[in-house]
Amino acid sequence: MEMDLIILVGLVIGSIIVCVILYLRFGHELRDRAKVRAERREQFGEEYDRFQDTHNNPYIPDFIEKNPGHAVVYAVVALFLLITVADCLHQVPPGHRGVMVTLGKVKEVNLDEGLQFKLPYVQQIIDMKVMLEKEEVQESAASSDLQEITTTLTVHFNIMPSSAWKVYQTMRQDYHGLLLRPVIQEDLKATTAKFTAENLITSRAILVQKLTEKLRESLEPYGINIQTVNFVDFQFSDAFSDAIESKVTAEQEALQAKNVLVRIQYEAQQKIIQAEADRNATIIAADADSQRVQIAALAEAFRLKTEANATAEAILLITSQMTPEYAQYLHLMQWDGKYPTTMLGSLEDLGIIINTP
Repeated sequence: MEMDLIILVGLVIGSIIVCVILYLRFGHELRDRAKVRAERREQFGEEYDRFQDTHNNPYIPDFIEKNPGHAVVYAVVALFLLITVADCLHQVPPGHRGVMVTLGKVKEVNLDEGLQFKLPYVQQIIDMKVMLEKEEVQESAASSDLQEITTTLTVHFNIMPSSAWKVYQTMRQDYHGLLLRPVIQEDLKATTAKFTAENLITSRAILVQKLTEKLRESLEPYGINIQTVNFVDFQFSDAFSDAIESKVTAEQEALQAKNVLVRIQYEAQQKIIQAEADRNATIIAADADSQRVQIAALAEAFRLKTEANATAEAILLITSQMTPEYAQYLHLMQWDGKYPTTMLGSLEDLGIIINTP
């Protein structure tokens, strides 16, 4: 505010000096012209037309020509009033909040964007940026296993719109150097000290989350809101980088050997499964043959039994209906008409009686 007041006073004093110089340079000439105009007006009376009088400038009012000193005063007063009216207005740009300062005292209010009014010369409106800003810090830290780490950290933040006056009251507009950088450096070292150097690489998302929470906890009481935290780069010592490279190489070789072992185990398992399948197929085929033979034997036995039962039933039926005459009939049906050439015993012993003519 002090600087603006000095500029304003300087403008007023400069304007007065310019008017005095103009008066000293053209004052006598203006008075002489006013005297001539008055004489010519008395000479011509009502017919006098100042716009047709080539001896005088018709656009300079009479009161200025008659008394140029008053013109200087009027010009200074008009300039002062114009500056005063302009000093009553202030435009707060987008993405900012206005902080009202009255004679060096900060008012606990945040003015919104747009046109704002204030008392001239005694009040000042300071524009505080509340839109997204970036702070980039390059810092060295140590991990929990005492590995030195150099990293570039980018933090996106903004001043809380409701705390703009408080930030200006405590830090003016130098919150980057007074607060942000020291807090970011300290919280970065405190957070990386909880991780090993290896975990800083493998668990980067967790590291970012922890650091973001830590920064918000540290800066929110001062009216600063942390939006995002990004690690641009991690740089380790040469010895640690070589160790990491050796470890990665060993892990890759171990993984390759493991893949070969898994492939061998898989092929062996395939052979075992194939052998088991062949054995099961052989057993199934043998069981099928055995069942087929057994079924055929059972079918044959059933057929023989059925035939035997049919024969037995037929014999029983024939036996139940057999008579001597029918038996002799059957014997004759099977006889070829030849007598035997040898006979032992008598016909009565054979039990067959043949009636011959």
